[in-house]
Amino acid sequence: MAKRKPSERRHNLEPNKDLNLIPIMNLIVLLIPILLLQMAMLQIAVINVSAPKIGSGSTAPKKKKKDEKPPLNLTITISKTGFYISGRAGTLGGAKPPEEEGKKAGPTISVKDDGTYDYNALTQKIIEIKDSFPEESQVIINPEGQIKYKVLIEVLDATRESSDGRILFPDVVISAGFA
Repeated sequence: MAKRKPSERRHNLEPNKDLNLIPIMNLIVLLIPILLLQMAMLQIAVINVSAPKIGSGSTAPKKKKKDEKPPLNLTITISKTGFYISGRAGTLGGAKPPEEEGKKAGPTISVKDDGTYDYNALTQKIIEIKDSFPEESQVIINPEGQIKYKVLIEVLDATRESSDGRILFPDVVISAGFA
């Protein structure tokens, strides 16, 4: 049997045919409505907070009315040991054991024994403060450096609204954390 050179072989080549794009077009026509439908179902949550103001604004002194109270300046500092709640009257310190009377006060609401934050106790304390200052609507949240975002969101939820739907402090200002 004689072998032929590759250049002498005859290949059965079909003439050039056009590509069949119908299956690809069908796929695209099906995918576009599915993607649009999924986008309509996607909900994006937005949390409205205010950034702290830089500067004092006007330098002209404001005239105070005789019956006007100074602002509460309710501040909640989130630390690894718990929540420190303070206002114009000072910090609401936690209970100190008798042997620690000379030491610095602990957080207003300490973390639980398992290391989680007590959001229910925070909400109850905020309700007490709101009962004392019903006209106030602003709270300043001050997270320390390594506080997780989930903790910050839980604190926002605990300070804005109670479990029974009562609006507490809807105007939230996020302060810069400190390390």
